[in-house]
Amino acid sequence: MSLSFAQTRIRRLGYLVLAVLIILAARLWYLQIIHGSVYEALSEGNRVRVIPVAAPRGKVLDRNGVPLSSNRLALCVSVVPQDISDKNKTVTWLSEVLGMAPESIEEKLASPGRPFEPIRIKADTDPSTVMVIGERRTEFPGVVIEEIPVRHYAFGDFASHILGYTREINAEELKARKGEGYKLGDLIGKVGIERTFEAYLRGTDGGEQVEVNSLSQPIRILGRVAPVPGCDVVLTIDGNIQAAAEKALESRLRILSGSEKTRKAQAGVVIVIDPRSGEILAMTSKPSYDPNMFVGELSLKDMESLTSSPSPQPNRAISHTYAPGSTFKFVPALAALEQGEVNLDTRFFCSGRDSDSGKLCWVMEQGRGHGRLDIIGGISESCNIVFYELGRRVGIDNLASTARMFGFGQPTGITVSPKDQAGLVPDKEWKKRNFKGYDQKWYPTETLDVAIGQGALLVTPLQLAIAYSAIAGKGSLYQPMIVKAVIDSDGNIVEEYKPVIVNHLPISKTSWDILGQGLERVISHGTAKEAFKGFPLKAAGKTGTAENPHGPSHAWFACYAPAENPEIVVLVMIEHGISGATHAAPIARQVLEEYFRISYEGSE
Repeated sequence: MSLSFAQTRIRRLGYLVLAVLIILAARLWYLQIIHGSVYEALSEGNRVRVIPVAAPRGKVLDRNGVPLSSNRLALCVSVVPQDISDKNKTVTWLSEVLGMAPESIEEKLASPGRPFEPIRIKADTDPSTVMVIGERRTEFPGVVIEEIPVRHYAFGDFASHILGYTREINAEELKARKGEGYKLGDLIGKVGIERTFEAYLRGTDGGEQVEVNSLSQPIRILGRVAPVPGCDVVLTIDGNIQAAAEKALESRLRILSGSEKTRKAQAGVVIVIDPRSGEILAMTSKPSYDPNMFVGELSLKDMESLTSSPSPQPNRAISHTYAPGSTFKFVPALAALEQGEVNLDTRFFCSGRDSDSGKLCWVMEQGRGHGRLDIIGGISESCNIVFYELGRRVGIDNLASTARMFGFGQPTGITVSPKDQAGLVPDKEWKKRNFKGYDQKWYPTETLDVAIGQGALLVTPLQLAIAYSAIAGKGSLYQPMIVKAVIDSDGNIVEEYKPVIVNHLPISKTSWDILGQGLERVISHGTAKEAFKGFPLKAAGKTGTAENPHGPSHAWFACYAPAENPEIVVLVMIEHGISGATHAAPIARQVLEEYFRISYEGSE
């Protein structure tokens, strides 16, 4: 009995062991075969990390190949979510060390992604902060320091409104660019060329497969996919001409803002264009900002500078509209010449007051009139009485249609963000559409206002510069160019941009010649005579002083040179500058002198 009982027990124990072995085998089969890949990934994730390697962003170069926007390496604080031992404690500590709101850190950690990949919390962290983090690395596992490329603007606020800046992508942008590979923490162009050419400049990130220890410290690199650098964008901007324009404008604004009479003159624009192609050689808007401030967290000082008045953020060349004043007088002149309402034999008389409307000529400030004038004299002396009469003769509809031929009332199509403003060319239909419920009648006095560049008429400085380029080219209206080419990291041309003529203006040679004579006489004998005294080349241009409801008049000046064979157009506008002849024209002369000095030195 005892032997049989023992055998039974052994047999039962064997069955039990066999059952256990079967269960273990089944479990092993389940873990290795059914979910083997999952656990293998988890195991590898603890030992092997795929660390993204950011692609260097493409450079922005001037037409001579000088980098205006490039890259530098910066220290970045990142977090590997899988390795965090205490999330709340880590977030609180990072908030204190980095000076960031806990909510901002939480938002980044909540962004979708692989738990083993580092999430960037703060780029361009200073070395002292990095040292503090390194000292407590074992206490806060998962917090790592990376080296990433960030934007660098070597010349500070130079051409800042053209270049723009980059900053971390926000939730709204992330949603709009779903499927393009962006994630929170990535940098993206916000304005300027950085935004418009984001797709070319961005590049493609690479990655490293790195074996790490229990503290997430790298032991060795197991594999690497090299990042593909972004493409370079070559501008039409000439750095030397841009520097001359910025220097001339800054100097004049400093003088004006320091005087009680002109203290509000703190902002302005200078645009330089090649009228033979529409290429923009310089475009500066002041005040400006340093794009480098957007690389890291904005300081209180930075915020104050960005919110100061006048604001440095808008590109006044394309984002603001103004009444052009007398610089617009070429429009009624050409309209009247083309309709046969005036010729070289036509005479006008300026007593200082328009006999029909009672409106005054600017010269009445001196207690006199211009006397007898022909059309050329009317242009050179900028006589309001002459242009009131021309406005009456051609009418508002013809004035408006001539203005639109030159591109007024619509965006120029320049490829820089934000898009440029359309401005406003008023006429009878415009008033009917926009004054419903009010007086919709177009009055003769409104036509007179438009004829001297006032009233409801609004233009951007770039529109006016392009219009004067068409005058210099006697009818070829170009779309403004600011980018010449896009080039990949191997030097191959990806995109090349050619001049585009958007309109051949149907103006007769006779009309162009008469207008040209009038504009030349502005420089030699007219309102810009003092500013151009002793200038060695024959130039042509027009002064303008435009009234506005927000303070002293804006000062304008547009010109081109040499008059007989133009190769450069310069447009200057100073907000509250009071006098185009006194304050805007000297800036244009400085730019012309620098341009021709550079050209002559380059040809020697």
